Amino acid sequence: MGLILSIFNIRIFGYNTNNSEIISFEHGVASGDPTKNKIILWTKITKTSKNTINVNWQISDNKNFSNLINLGTAKSYSYNDFSVKVDAKIPDKYCGNEIYYRFYVDNIFSITGTTKTLPKNDPSNFNIAICSCSNYPGGFFNAYKEIANDNNIDLVLHLGDYLYEYEKDGYATEDSKRMNRVVEPQHEIVTLDDYRKRHAQYKRDEDLQLLHSKKAMVAVWDDHEFTNDSWKYGAENHSYDEGLFSTRKANAVKAYYEWMPIRESKSKLKIWRKFEIGSLFQLFMLDTRSIYRDEQLNLDNYINKDKFDVSRFKKDLFKKRDLVGQEQFKWLDENLDNNFKWSIIGQQVLVAPTVLPEIFSKIDKSKIPEYLHKYIKIAGMNIPYNTDSWDGYPNEREKLYKVLSKSQSNVVLTGDTHNSWISNLYNKYSKFIAVEIATPAISSPNTVDTFGSITKDIDSDFVKSNKHLKWTNGSNKGFVKLTITRDNIEAKFLYVSTVKSKDYYLIDNNQFVVRHNQPL
Repeated sequence: MGLILSIFNIRIFGYNTNNSEIISFEHGVASGDPTKNKIILWTKITKTSKNTINVNWQISDNKNFSNLINLGTAKSYSYNDFSVKVDAKIPDKYCGNEIYYRFYVDNIFSITGTTKTLPKNDPSNFNIAICSCSNYPGGFFNAYKEIANDNNIDLVLHLGDYLYEYEKDGYATEDSKRMNRVVEPQHEIVTLDDYRKRHAQYKRDEDLQLLHSKKAMVAVWDDHEFTNDSWKYGAENHSYDEGLFSTRKANAVKAYYEWMPIRESKSKLKIWRKFEIGSLFQLFMLDTRSIYRDEQLNLDNYINKDKFDVSRFKKDLFKKRDLVGQEQFKWLDENLDNNFKWSIIGQQVLVAPTVLPEIFSKIDKSKIPEYLHKYIKIAGMNIPYNTDSWDGYPNEREKLYKVLSKSQSNVVLTGDTHNSWISNLYNKYSKFIAVEIATPAISSPNTVDTFGSITKDIDSDFVKSNKHLKWTNGSNKGFVKLTITRDNIEAKFLYVSTVKSKDYYLIDNNQFVVRHNQPL
């Protein structure tokens, strides 16, 4: 007999009696992309052969599965890495209620997952956790554990950088050996097998596995699901000797859909989609990374003899270049409904215009990584520094503002920067458009990891130098919890005291209230 592990008196590891093959569910379960009456259920079969296998699934309104509300069988194929995804129908009477699900083969069962569909009618409030930038070797996923154990969170939004592509001695790996978090595979991921192995490692993390087993997730990719600073035809972190970028991109996309609880469309790159919570709010998840993004401007190209060519940079900045693209803008414009109290936009990169304060020009270059030196040159010059964000695509930003101006009230949610930000967004005519809330990293390095003790001074100078910016924090890692009501949205920045140890505490002292159609 196989190894027996008791969870609700059932086995999650053992022999499949049909072919005497050892199988297990070691990557847990997950759910995602809920609607009012459907939800994606996911698991992964670990097995020793490449034979197709039938996997049964059950959904119940109670933990002991005495009352099944839906069930079925799905096939697990080698060409999909033996992942299993079911777009399960949930009866209307269970709309918005907690339900339970599990998978099994013969008498070998997965753990039990808990999830819920979206409410049919207007809830008095709805709670969302927003997260981004989970770097496995950078630290423990303590923030995921906090999200999982918060019973008041209805839905999790992951705004990208769910995983990172770097090698064992690459970005944010300084403490990885001590924490036993060295990446698999140990080289930079490029092939389909590489991306699958990296996803598999993440899904074995106990805190991420706990999160997926207890909450439904709506996820969207950013660059590191492919490789750093990617755009539609290339990336900063892709070189000629790594083969065609189109092949690498296809590998990343295939693995992403295999391993994530996300609903698939015919065109896999069209990841944008909409969700509705009664008439309280509509949620749009955008792609600012993969399908239409033109290449970012490179600041190095505007430095000549240690001087930055501001005039040429600004001229190039306002040339026609896509970030979201015409098709996606058309979709957003056609689907944005003014009958909703709130329109919430989930996307990857910072929207608010942001310049580097003068304090950076006073920093000793020898004490910071060389790739940051170019930014020091433009500190205090009142020009955009992050051309990977919407700052690098100002014409696209104005198009976004034009579409959003039709809505009753807007909140834009952002990942990518590893820091926390709250900004008011105004169009070129100084009309208020939205409040932007940018979530900190789950574990990726932020300002304090590079600049140490002067981080709070940097935060203060950012606010002084950027009129749109109301508050920022570059010292802490964690997530944002939104409590959405008809009149306002409460945004709590919840931090873990450390990501370098499993011994931590929660920091809960940063709260903001966004009022309907009002700037902060």
